[in-house]
Amino acid sequence: MQEEQKNPASTDDPQGEKIDNYEKYLLQGRGAIIQKLRQLEKSKSMITAHFGGGKYSMLTAVVDVMPDRDLLVLDYGANETLNKKILEAKRIIFKTRHQGITAQFTADRLQRAKRQGKTAFACALPDSLLWVQRREFYRIRVPMSEHLNVEFVDRNNQPVSYEILDLSIGGLCIHRTDNRIAFEEEQLFINTKINLSPTQSGYVNLQVRNIIPVKADDPSAGVRVGCQFIDLSMEMSGHIQRYIHTIEALTRHLEK
Repeated sequence: MQEEQKNPASTDDPQGEKIDNYEKYLLQGRGAIIQKLRQLEKSKSMITAHFGGGKYSMLTAVVDVMPDRDLLVLDYGANETLNKKILEAKRIIFKTRHQGITAQFTADRLQRAKRQGKTAFACALPDSLLWVQRREFYRIRVPMSEHLNVEFVDRNNQPVSYEILDLSIGGLCIHRTDNRIAFEEEQLFINTKINLSPTQSGYVNLQVRNIIPVKADDPSAGVRVGCQFIDLSMEMSGHIQRYIHTIEALTRHLEK
């Protein structure tokens, strides 16, 4: 078997699907990489580690992400022979599938470590992470002039409005710059008001899917919160589809 290439995004994904234009899926911001690794930790996703020039592989999982120590902690293998070989490997490629997303990263070396009294693997946090998320629905970027927003309710039962950055039939992404609403992954918001225009609004159920810093080195820039629609009504689906078609038509007109 041939040696795998140096670039972590240069191979096909674990299920044999060719990854085209992989550069656009390659995350290099530290904050975004840490956030994705924590998703893998929380979901307990099984990860395949490939090493020895592709001759060997073993299953592992992310058990801790430690940015303050620049460490990623991984589950120790059940096969001690493979454990010894992976500790001797000069390069390890990690691949997994998470909620339909292809994730891939590399490590130059692993070391044996202890976590909560148990043996584990540890390595430096990766400098890049391939995160291939193919959207099920067509998504539009909302023009700044449109001022679409979603209204949440804070702990004092007061409305808090956040700008919508992009929108599809499957969900939306908002920009949060304050801490009035404490978003967490998998959190569910029921009957949340969405304003598509000054005269068009409705209520949707939203589940938080991801939270990504806008700028890894500038917390004041806020975060992007990706949300999925849950049990979207036919009426709201129709309103959103009409809005998307309107923006598409406007964009095509401006490009002529």
